[in-house]
Amino acid sequence: MTTKTRYLLILLFALFSRNASADASLENLMQQFSVIQQASARFIETKQLALLESPLTIEGNLSYRAPDYLKKEVTHPDHSLFEIRGDLLHIETRTEQRSLSLDRHPLIRAFAESYRATLSGNRSVLEQHFETELTGTMHDWTLQLLPRNEQVRTHITTILMTGSQNRILSAKIIEVSGDTSLMKIIPDED
Repeated sequence: MTTKTRYLLILLFALFSRNASADASLENLMQQFSVIQQASARFIETKQLALLESPLTIEGNLSYRAPDYLKKEVTHPDHSLFEIRGDLLHIETRTEQRSLSLDRHPLIRAFAESYRATLSGNRSVLEQHFETELTGTMHDWTLQLLPRNEQVRTHITTILMTGSQNRILSAKIIEVSGDTSLMKIIPDED
């Protein structure tokens, strides 16, 4: 093999490798998410709270149905249910049941839209609530969400989502107080 042929092969390999792991763009990511009609996953969430000596860990299941249904069911250590349909959040614990309008609770809406707008591929809703910055490749991306609402910014500094293609693999919420919550998401097999 001649030097010229080797050089050409190296150049072609580099070009194909670059395309295979192309930089992620928010437009491409939202397009990939927009085809999802439903998804489910298990989660393990670890909360680091200044008031607690050790982290609090909860586990459960997540469900999503396009365009605006989201359910978080905690199965361990105690059972609770958080279910969003449209603009209504239903909360169910061992001791109470109640419903809240997302329109009256901007902080809860921000949490809801960080997931729902991402999962539905709705870039305009996502950018209505957050300044966005996407880094990485489509196979290994990080989406940083900075709240636009002033009331939300008094509680949340940033939300960092990581994933691959159209799957969210983790979501980290960093609060102004320094408290953090890291949710690892284990997708159900298709």
